[in-house]
Order: sequence, then structure tokens, then C-alpha cells
Amino acid sequence: VWPSRRTTDLQKIVVGRVRAETQSQIFQSLLEETSSFNLTPDEKTIVSRGRNAGASSGGRKRGPKRLYASNGSGDIKSSGPAAYQDSTAIEALIGYVYLTNEQRCAELLEFICEELDKMDDNEGVVR
Repeated sequence: VWPSRRTTDLQKIVVGRVRAETQSQIFQSLLEETSSFNLTPDEKTIVSRGRNAGASSGGRKRGPKRLYASNGSGDIKSSGPAAYQDSTAIEALIGYVYLTNEQRCAELLEFICEELDKMDDNEGVVR
């Protein structure tokens, strides 16, 4: 019943999974042609609108300040404003399928869980 880790370690894992950067990685996996989850035309529209909702307007930056800090890695897909836009897109998609199609929502959440499991395996996270 009790976790095999300290609470602070578990908190770090949870926070790492809900960050915009992680959501962006999942979103990029979703868009791959080899993805096991193919978007419908309506879902593509929602994703596009959700991604645009995260865009800055009039020079105003949206999202956490850490996304705008230079991390020196040069990996544009996993950080920066694009990560925030990707995360708003996948959040909009989850909300849309939740409201419109329970079965499709379950399929999407299963896809996301599989992607998180792959990330855990790549990082050596013990469950």
C-alpha cells in the first residue's frame, strides 16, 4: 500500500510528468505517422485551435518563465514557447474527446499512458 519511495521523490516524478515539456513530447509522438492513435479531421481542427490558443500575442509571453529561459540544449521541440503551444493543444484534445466521445477519450488516455511508460523505461524509472 505504501510507496517504495520518499514522498519528495514521488512528487518530483509527478511534476516531471505534468510539465509542458513532457506534454509536448507526447504531442509530438501523437503527430508521428507511425502513431497508434490517428487523429480525425475534427480532432486535427481542435488541436490546431488549441495550439494557436497558446501562442503569444502582442509580445506577451504565455506559459511558465522557465520555457523562455535559455537552456543551452538547442532542443526546440522540448522547450520554449513551442512546448507550451503543444501542451495546450493536447490539453484541448483531451477536453474535446472527453466531452464528445467516451470511448475515444479512453483510447487517447491509453495512448498517453503507453507513451509515459516508454519515457519511464527510457529513463530507468522503477514503478
